[in-house]
Amino acid sequence: MTFPSDRNSAGFLAHARLSRRAVIAGAGAALVLPAALGPANFARAQILGTGGATAYRRMIGEIEVTAILDGFIEIGREALVGIDDAELAEALVTANRDPEQAVPTGITAHLLRTPDRVILVDAGASNGFGPTAGRLMAGLTAAGITPDDVDLILVTHMHGDHIGGLLADGAPAFPNAEVRIAAADLDFWTDEAIAAQAPADFQSFFALPRAVATAYGERITPFADADEVATGITAVALPGHTPGHSGFHVESAGQRLLLWADVVHLASVQFARPEAGIVFDTDVAEAAATRARVFDMVASEGLLFAGAHLPFPAFGYAEAAGDGAYIWRPEEWAYQ
Repeated sequence: MTFPSDRNSAGFLAHARLSRRAVIAGAGAALVLPAALGPANFARAQILGTGGATAYRRMIGEIEVTAILDGFIEIGREALVGIDDAELAEALVTANRDPEQAVPTGITAHLLRTPDRVILVDAGASNGFGPTAGRLMAGLTAAGITPDDVDLILVTHMHGDHIGGLLADGAPAFPNAEVRIAAADLDFWTDEAIAAQAPADFQSFFALPRAVATAYGERITPFADADEVATGITAVALPGHTPGHSGFHVESAGQRLLLWADVVHLASVQFARPEAGIVFDTDVAEAAATRARVFDMVASEGLLFAGAHLPFPAFGYAEAAGDGAYIWRPEEWAYQ
């Protein structure tokens, strides 16, 4: 078991455009959601917006997949590890980014509607990451969904920007939902002995997972790698970012999609330099190995993927560029 260093965590918190207190408190506290908005018709338009919400849908066979933008944070260069300053600056310049400026990265959740279920993959940050995040409920409303409609929540991992929206005033925000979490992640983030061993800046990150586990209780069911968590949806172990970090492979009518969660945080850097990690990787080396393996798989198979921190709407493909580098190819916008 490893943790990011105190030095790296302090660097991230200083340069992510979020106050140190807000990040620590948001990741570790029972968060408060705005009151759920009323139902709305599921409009035909591909881009839907109310109250700052952004939702974009496409079909994978008979499964409707809607990307919901929860918001964004800004990540400074000090958040990146496993890459030296010159290489990082080069990658940012190549991606037409100013290497001296923080880079915005989105927080995207995914809503899956199968013939018999309404499934939410991750629940956003709620108000734990500042005013630029926490739009999930508005996005669900734009997609015609209320919290009561969601009957299954698939959690990729138990970081605050993925589980903050599960709670409203400490109670379940989704009263009818079963919650599935990888056993390895659930065990890690709810273990008080492990929390006690973490650096001081990271101990509070364990409070929110424990609050979620308490709130949902017996409605939480662990899963393991390769488990079918719903018809056509299979768990995929992607360890390193957290011990149980997972994606979900979606397949219907011969079409496939990999929801890969946090394999990538900064597309402008990590496709070209897969060895580059982020300070919140529990095991930086394992996360880099997972990223290289997944890049090879999606590129060789021509597999469509979507990520929590890819540029919205976050669907795309990867192309091998040689010497271990890859190119991010966003999927062209679907107009109908």
